[in-house]
Amino acid sequence: MVPTGELLPLILKLILGTLAFVWILWTVRDVNPRAVGMMLTFPALNGVVLLSVTDKVVGEIVVGIFPLMAFNGFLAWLFVALRRRLGDAQGQAMAVCLLAWTALAALLEWRAVWPYRFALAVAAALLILASAGWAFRRLCASGKGLPPPSDQPETPRAFIADRAGRIALFFVSLVIVSAVAHVWSDAHSLVGRLSALPLVPLFVLHWAVNARRTDLDELPVAALLGPVGAAGFLFAYAFTLGFIRTDSGVLHPGYWPVGLAALLIEWELTRLAIIGLARLTYRG
Repeated sequence: MVPTGELLPLILKLILGTLAFVWILWTVRDVNPRAVGMMLTFPALNGVVLLSVTDKVVGEIVVGIFPLMAFNGFLAWLFVALRRRLGDAQGQAMAVCLLAWTALAALLEWRAVWPYRFALAVAAALLILASAGWAFRRLCASGKGLPPPSDQPETPRAFIADRAGRIALFFVSLVIVSAVAHVWSDAHSLVGRLSALPLVPLFVLHWAVNARRTDLDELPVAALLGPVGAAGFLFAYAFTLGFIRTDSGVLHPGYWPVGLAALLIEWELTRLAIIGLARLTYRG
């Protein structure tokens, strides 16, 4: 139960986080197909959690995110493989992906694993870099040229109608993470792991392979490059927050406006980095 005095700030965080996610979706609406795959692990929920969960240790949240971030990079492989096997039963494919993610998250929260959390995060970071290097070389070797931009601008009404499901899933994800953060005050790494909850990536995968007819051989490869951008964001934003808050929860007087401005700026830099990286993988 959230105390009445904390209910309004919590509601504001949920609204703010969801509006920020809508802004992210709007800015990436015309990106090329490879960038869509890389955007599957865009750190929208991670960023909102780092900003809003002010009673948690930022470093431990970041460490908790990395193993699940690495898993999320391979989520497209699992989803596409299951989709090909199950055909139209894509709900089952999404359920299996979520169960696999939940099993890994539960294993990482096993107390016997806690002493190795930092080592696991380092191993996950190395796996992310190695996988991204392989994916980048494979995409470059395809020899494809950059596809032309869309010549049919999307209206805001059509944009909202098309993405209402993803926005709702993001809101649900943020509610879950916020509830855990308020109920378990010492759950630093668990909060980090839940901020990697893949409800939104799974929905985007479902949308990408159906509505947009995305290349199912290329999408999983491109998705392996996404965690590199997310990792860069996590390090940069955690470093930024270190200037306006402490791990004991003491906030600078300008924490919220400064933290939100930094979040939006670093999100935009991450978006531009991902789109730029996607363009580099095309010929010419």
